[in-house]
Amino acid sequence: MRLLLAKARPDWARWQSQLAPHADLMLHDPWRLTLRPETPERRSLWLNLDEYQGVICVSPTAASQLTAALDHYWPQPPARVHWLCNGPATARVLSQGGLVPQFPVSGHTAEEVLALPSTQAVAQRKWLVVKGAGGRDLYPQVLQGRGAEVQSIDVYDRALDPAILEDMARLSGQTDAVLVSSQLLGNALWGGQSSPWRSWQGTWLLTSPRLMAWARERGIDRRVQTPGASPEAVVQCLSGRGVTAWPGSPYTDTH
Repeated sequence: MRLLLAKARPDWARWQSQLAPHADLMLHDPWRLTLRPETPERRSLWLNLDEYQGVICVSPTAASQLTAALDHYWPQPPARVHWLCNGPATARVLSQGGLVPQFPVSGHTAEEVLALPSTQAVAQRKWLVVKGAGGRDLYPQVLQGRGAEVQSIDVYDRALDPAILEDMARLSGQTDAVLVSSQLLGNALWGGQSSPWRSWQGTWLLTSPRLMAWARERGIDRRVQTPGASPEAVVQCLSGRGVTAWPGSPYTDTH
């Protein structure tokens, strides 16, 4: 089975080590991240990190910007702050910066982060989300619903390289499945009426109920939800199941 993955190049080794026994991987890196220059408003947030009950980093790039700020502005990281992220790759960056990160043991999604004990009793407390521009507002929405005061800071811009997306489109006919863990990527693949992905006969592996809903709205029939966005979760979905067996798997949405 040939599986197309659109992952940042530094993550390739981790995905290969986990998935290589289960699929022939076709790895591409269409992601283009541009760091935003520091503003007075961002500097003020960095200087007042000790006011926050928790700080959530949504990616390794977000974590690297946070740890760089701590190195610049704080001789020691502020105490009694929960440093959260969604998975081990981001946690590794936080750990290298001298922090003790918390992240879900499985799933590695925003929903799993918001199920952690440290995100529950947040009423009248301040939280900070360090992220790239765009993307989901789930963290602020849920934490504010629990009574927290939430600020978000965009430290980089995300884009997709059109040339890499074209390469992926050309390879779609040789691909049995594609993994989509970002709606930005899903929208880019689906594209216009001439996109080959619209008539593609392979299987869309989607890492959350939200992405399953996105696929359902577009009439994508061959859609399978993995139990999370991590390599381990994708392995759980792939292990022992060929493409033809997936319609009977517990992760398949047939409604």
